Amino acid sequence: MVPIILITGFKPYSVFKRNPSGEIAELLNGSYFKGMEVVGLSLDVKHSVIEEGLKKELEKGYDIIISTGLSPGRTVIGIEKIAVNWQGDYKDEEGKAPRPGKIIEDAPDGIFSRLPVEDIVHSLRSSKIPSEISFTAGTFLCNKIFFYSLYYSSAKAGFIHFPVDSESSVDGKYPTMVIDFMIKSVEIAIQKTI
Repeated sequence: MVPIILITGFKPYSVFKRNPSGEIAELLNGSYFKGMEVVGLSLDVKHSVIEEGLKKELEKGYDIIISTGLSPGRTVIGIEKIAVNWQGDYKDEEGKAPRPGKIIEDAPDGIFSRLPVEDIVHSLRSSKIPSEISFTAGTFLCNKIFFYSLYYSSAKAGFIHFPVDSESSVDGKYPTMVIDFMIKSVEIAIQKTI
């Protein structure tokens, strides 16, 4: 059986008409890295998608899981170090908001990424891609998918956060980055994890 890499991203949401994370997941779908096939999924920004659809998807037993998401306001690519077992009461695209508190009641308070975070950031910077180790994936769906992938699988799993892409500046309100840097960051993350 061919080892499989899962790359997830999100579809556009709120005022953001473009979400590079979902586009990159779709772009990499069907590609191969050192003989490992990539499955790329662009997910709706809905709690139900993570709680039901993703949980079922994780049962397939992926070897590597790299989830990605958009983080408006960031100036560099963030390679997340830890997923926290906590969610805020933020509304998703269906207008649904969970009760703030633990994501999974009897789970640890936090789980560290199983990606080689430091090596990935070093390689990104060596490639002149602005990046950093981030210690907060927030308390919305990005952190939730990150926590789920670590708790419900034994895969080498982690999360990457992107700034707004340069074609979606939203009237200059947010710092932006070219999507080519984002694509390259996921490719480097895969290469350093295999």
